[in-house]
Amino acid sequence: MANGYGMRLDRDLTLELLSVAYDVARHDRDPTTSRRTLEMRLRDHVSDQEAGNKTKKCLTRVWLNPPAEAAAMIGWALDREDVLGAPAILHFGALLATYPFVGVVAKVVGSHLKTEGQVHARDVRAAVQKVVGGTATVDMAARKSYTTLAHLGLITKDGQALSPTDSLPEIPTPLAPWLIHALLLTRRSTAVDASSITTAPELLGLRVAAKLDSFPLLDVHQELSGRVFVPLA
Repeated sequence: MANGYGMRLDRDLTLELLSVAYDVARHDRDPTTSRRTLEMRLRDHVSDQEAGNKTKKCLTRVWLNPPAEAAAMIGWALDREDVLGAPAILHFGALLATYPFVGVVAKVVGSHLKTEGQVHARDVRAAVQKVVGGTATVDMAARKSYTTLAHLGLITKDGQALSPTDSLPEIPTPLAPWLIHALLLTRRSTAVDASSITTAPELLGLRVAAKLDSFPLLDVHQELSGRVFVPLA
């Protein structure tokens, strides 16, 4: 644990690795057998040690055996065919939901990019440590997290400089409420104002439409301040 922020990402994950885990989970929902399948398939991409240890552990938490609060959300995505065309968005939402620590890193990066247009990686790590705690493992986890965001094409990493990407991926209609739900989970919050979604720094500039579109895990309430999204019990 990391001061309530849950497990830390201790391996940077690529789009390819995340897609392998997603495919395994789609075809086998039993974590016991799917872990074995994942390990075998990962051997085509990483060392045998990584396939059986840290890389498998990180990917298992995202797609095979998510934490209880994210299980319904992950299950929804595994049952859909219309989300497969936007893998970066899909995996980003899953990472936010299953690793709130990644949300902390994304918030720091997104805040700096919005105000300054660029941020040095050491400043991201320092800011994350102020929130989570100043340890070597937190420093390393922050590195793995922003490197993963770069692998997904959501930011650009040039040496130690982090900056916006020239072309953020488009968000398919079904994944807009998915990202809203991911935002709630990564913040460990019970509500988010519709007006604040497009400016949420955790979403790194993605233009997320504040609409439900039959997403079964959220509801919207009309309050004096405007529309508010809340998770369904």
